[in-house]
Parts: sequence; C-alpha cells; structure tokens
Amino acid sequence: MKRPKLIALDMDGTMLDGESRLTERTKRALRAAQDAGIRVVAATGRMYPSAMIHINDVGIKGACIFYNGALIRDTATGETLYQRYLGRELAADILSFFHDRGWYVQMYCDDKLVVMDDADERCKFYENICGQKAVALGERFWTCGCDSAKMLGVSFDKELFAKMCDDVRREFGSRIYQATSWNAFIEMVHPSVNKAESLRRVCELYGVAREDVMAIGDGGNDAEMIRWAGTGVAMGNARDAVKEAADIVAPPNTEDGAAQIVEAALAAKE
Repeated sequence: MKRPKLIALDMDGTMLDGESRLTERTKRALRAAQDAGIRVVAATGRMYPSAMIHINDVGIKGACIFYNGALIRDTATGETLYQRYLGRELAADILSFFHDRGWYVQMYCDDKLVVMDDADERCKFYENICGQKAVALGERFWTCGCDSAKMLGVSFDKELFAKMCDDVRREFGSRIYQATSWNAFIEMVHPSVNKAESLRRVCELYGVAREDVMAIGDGGNDAEMIRWAGTGVAMGNARDAVKEAADIVAPPNTEDGAAQIVEAALAAKE
C-alpha cells in the first residue's frame, strides 16, 4: 500500500459503525489524514443535510459526493459543483410504477426527504438513520410533479425486495442507474450518475491522478468507485461482489475497519 493523495469513503457501513455512529477512532484517523495533507472526500448515497452532520464532525472541507453522485457540493462554501437529477418525467414514471404495485418509495427534493406517509415504518426507519424529518404529502405525493436527486424504494421482506429489484431493472433498464444498500434499499438515480463518475470529477477538480486515490466502501453503490480507484478497499461487511472489485478487504465497520485502513495508509510511504 502506498500513501494516497485522496481518500474517498462511503458513510453507512463504512465510515459509520453498525449503529450509524461515527466512532472516536474513525474521527481521529480521518482528521489525522487531513492534517497530513491527504484530501478526504465523503462519497455517500445520503442526502446533503444528513451527511453534513458527520462531515462537520470530522471537519471535512471541500468537494463531497451526495445522493450516490447526483450532487457534488463544496462543504466549506455550500457551492454546488455538479448536479444531475432524474428529471420530472422520469421521476413521475417511477412514482407511478411504485404506486401501481403498492410499494414504498421516497424522493429527495431540494435536499428534503419527501414521502407519502411519515408514519410508515419504512419512513421512520429511514428518519432514524439519516437524522432528518420527512415531509409528508399524503396522496398528493404520487402526482406532485417534483424532480428528485434520487429515489429510494424500501422493503424489509427479502423476497419482495428481490422482486422489486428485478422488476425495476426490467421496467426502467438503462433509463436509470440502479444500486442496492442495506439489503432493503433500491437506489435510483439518473443513468449518467454513480459514485465513480463523481469521484472522477472531484479528482479532476483537485488535479489528483486516479492511481493516487483510495476508495473505501461496502455497498453495491460503491463497487464502481472501488474498482475505479488506484487502491480500492471493500469493507469486511461488504457483499462478495463488492469484495471482488477491491484490491484490499478491510475489517468490518463494527471493528473500525475504515479507520484501520486510513491508519495504515498514513503509515505507508509516499
């Protein structure tokens, strides 16, 4: 392992522990990396205000990646550096598809979590993860006409979740980029959007070569980023397909795996 110039890392299942918390060891490691001149970039599927809770805690300043790559924003200035939403027509088609099947889906509009019913258990579960309160529109949700950075289908039933993934893929194909996380979330963004593409944009902005990048993640939405980076790291809690994309497999997030990798990177030669 050589010392990277930039470390990009996912949040849930990677930077955060099994309770979606930022541990003291991880905070120390990421602050030490920045003090050593390594640029740290959060690359998350989370919405901007939710991710900023942890970004501020670590003190990450600069371009970070949100909504699986649909948004790149400078965390120091609040400037939007890149944005690619689904578009109103496609968002409406996805809403109709989920509504017709009686499936749960939520939207991210103007950095707000928008749902039909904020009393739904799936909404409550997500609110607890992200630390944000949803905006409930009632039945108007299905015809709201909103554009969305990302849409998220949720099911805790394994068989139904698998069916949802397959049916969404068949219905929308190349019209969306589809990934999964938490073994319960179907993440849908514009087809030109993914974490790898947004990480490439960030590296271009800062003049960092691909071979000088370390990317750390655990989910299906991290695989492209891990594969693209000069040093790709999959968490020990990642699925086998994600591990196969990586150069290194870290300990799981419940053992501060990301912190251990960052500490090793700091100890490596430049």
